[in-house]
Amino acid sequence: MTNQSLYAAREPIFPRRVSGMFRRLKWWIMGVTLAIYYLTPWIRWDRGPNLPDQAVLVDMMHRRFYFFWIEIWPHEFYFVAGLLIMAGLGLFLFTSALGRVWCGYACPQTVWTDLFILVERWIEGDRNARVRLHRANWSFRKWRLRLVKWAVWLLISIATGGAWVFYFTDAPTLLADLGSFSAHPIAYGTIAVLTLTTFVFGGFMREQVCIYMCPWPRIQSAMMDSDTITVAYRDWRGEPRGKKHDGTAGDCVDCMACVNVCPMGIDIRDGQQMECITCALCIDACDDVMGKIGKPRGLIDYLALSDEAAERQATRPNQSGVMFCARAP
Repeated sequence: MTNQSLYAAREPIFPRRVSGMFRRLKWWIMGVTLAIYYLTPWIRWDRGPNLPDQAVLVDMMHRRFYFFWIEIWPHEFYFVAGLLIMAGLGLFLFTSALGRVWCGYACPQTVWTDLFILVERWIEGDRNARVRLHRANWSFRKWRLRLVKWAVWLLISIATGGAWVFYFTDAPTLLADLGSFSAHPIAYGTIAVLTLTTFVFGGFMREQVCIYMCPWPRIQSAMMDSDTITVAYRDWRGEPRGKKHDGTAGDCVDCMACVNVCPMGIDIRDGQQMECITCALCIDACDDVMGKIGKPRGLIDYLALSDEAAERQATRPNQSGVMFCARAP
């Protein structure tokens, strides 16, 4: 009797390049959030003599937290606790109203994965080229491309780990100490751990972090209902799929564009799924195809599941004034 494995090896996901409103929005959010993270420790703020001039500083030695003009002492930490509670409640509120917008746009795992995929695309090419390279035998060209890609990923990861420790001491001083190998071992250890986790999570695990490690996909299902706005497929308009021109097929031509751009590797046409982070790249891909074949955009769109009944009965148009779609072509 042959033993059959219950587990399948992970098949890497190679998202295709896509352009559109939501992709541009994600680029802007990625740029802003990365700039804030990397540059904030270098901002100076004059607080007078005998006080640090770093704008944002967690001074563990003197038990102070400096945030521009705000100085928080240990007995005032309830301010920070209150802000964290408000941030948590805000996350719950946004999830109940707009689905997993945090996961799709601002989560660090999403931001750094987007950055790593961008580097991968620059070096190895778009989706088809990366798929061919993945399936090809190891050769000098494949080793060269992989080593260059890994080297750039490593530099990004080191910068990520280094930026974090700069928040806990004077950044210029620590940078000089790191360069002369005279910094505290804790600094090197922290940078090494964060470098490794960024390199592995953003470069290799990617969607597995969201599916298997993060608890949020499982928690968010308890906060969503039929009125929550999320990314969905209008199957009542798209089905039956096909490329027939006799009027019997729906608007979906089964081009797989929505699947090929998805960083999670799912098919949004299968309905709501735990893996979906509502990044909306499938919307951009589908709208592009709809525009090329002369169909209204919005086959895949942000909508509430409660909209289905009204749209099926054609009882009301949506905000754009076009029935069954959110944006006119």
